[in-house]
Amino acid sequence: MNHRGRVSETTGSAGSYAGHSGGYLRRMLFGRATGSPHQEAVVAELAPGGTVARHLHAFEEAFYVLEGEVVLEIAGAREALVEGDYVFVERGVSHALRNDAAESVRWFEVSAPQPGAALEDTVFVDDDRRPDGVETPYRRAHFDASDLPEPSSAIGLAGFGAANVGGAALRILVGPDTGASQLNLMVVQYAPEGFITPHDHAFEEGFFFLTGEVEAELDGETHALRAGDYFWSGVGSMHALTNRSNDTVRWLETQVPQPPSRHQARFVADWERYLES
Repeated sequence: MNHRGRVSETTGSAGSYAGHSGGYLRRMLFGRATGSPHQEAVVAELAPGGTVARHLHAFEEAFYVLEGEVVLEIAGAREALVEGDYVFVERGVSHALRNDAAESVRWFEVSAPQPGAALEDTVFVDDDRRPDGVETPYRRAHFDASDLPEPSSAIGLAGFGAANVGGAALRILVGPDTGASQLNLMVVQYAPEGFITPHDHAFEEGFFFLTGEVEAELDGETHALRAGDYFWSGVGSMHALTNRSNDTVRWLETQVPQPPSRHQARFVADWERYLES
């Protein structure tokens, strides 16, 4: 099962933030309504002068600034975030957002476990709070394309052999090493002719394309996806990617739940070779 779309063609609203925000819009890329049981990803927009009141969640949250500048107020700090900055917010830590700039700001946001559960999992509060025992309520860092390793077949994920990947570079932004327990958020880039062969996973993946164009095979159907497009791939959903252009292609990728320590992917070609041996 998969779901794909284009962010400019995806409708949005303030959703559960209505009445607690101004100039705020959330475009859901994938989540409960699109078949995902584990995560929700949105592209959020905040107009000049816009605000999101202080709130906290019963889920982990990570976001990556796509363009503009947003002020995050959290744990007694004021963080001015610009394009390429990303943040992980621990569960139960209150935070607020505002746009003091003259231009709109947009960011990609992923949450897990999936919002909208039976409990009240987004709560608006008046005070700065965090759960007991949380020493690092949030982590903030910056991504630059120069941070990526050279393209190769060695992308550092368990079970991804050289025969199945080529011309790829990957950097995990948010994951176990940065305090997250529910999700991974990473940047992936393919050089021209970069590829990954057909495979599936025991976890969900989401993709939001930042630059370039890629050929994506999703459950046997081939699609050309470019900057501003997105797709979600469910557990057991076969997919493959190939960069047939002369330019690099780069995207944000989510993995929820976090992958197992072994056998992170099942490659069709590997299994067929094994059966023939």
